[in-house]
Amino acid sequence: MFIPSIFSFFSGAGFLDLGFATSGFNIVYVNEIFPPFMAAYRYSREMMKLPLPEYGYHHGESGDVTQLFEGAQAQQLCELVESCRQSNHLVGFIGGPPCPDFSVGGKNRGYAGDQGKLTAAYIELICRNLPDFFLFENVKGLWRTKKHRLFFESIKQQLKQAGYILTERLINAIEYGVPQDRERIILLGFKKKY
Repeated sequence: MFIPSIFSFFSGAGFLDLGFATSGFNIVYVNEIFPPFMAAYRYSREMMKLPLPEYGYHHGESGDVTQLFEGAQAQQLCELVESCRQSNHLVGFIGGPPCPDFSVGGKNRGYAGDQGKLTAAYIELICRNLPDFFLFENVKGLWRTKKHRLFFESIKQQLKQAGYILTERLINAIEYGVPQDRERIILLGFKKKY
């Protein structure tokens, strides 16, 4: 049976990953810089008897996505993605970079803020490693606010130039049975050959 492999970035406590895992995807790589979130992630997977990610948990300094562009960590990620491909697996990246810099109720610093820069880093990670598909999740302020919409359009252009066909939708978690009124922009990209 064919199961797509997922590389998860900004994994937090693992709720996005859990949705993918329970839908038949194989989470093979987990990346989260904040150790308490990683501890919760690991504990919940253990309690739910979900398998360990084949390529492990990457947290603390090794969970810093800005360190995945050059050097040994970048090379290792590239090799792991290639290993998945050689096993005839589709490779997907999923992630929701920290959003306070784009949030209407948050810092509102945009792409120049410390956390806003992580959105650009995630897009660059996608463009460098070229997974077969990706999911990007963030707050509605990135999509709806004029100030941030230009940045959102620029990252979409970058992804199109890397060979992705994109689709986006503003969703509300309440539409999917979550007891929370929480709007998020979801951007999906698929390599043109798919």
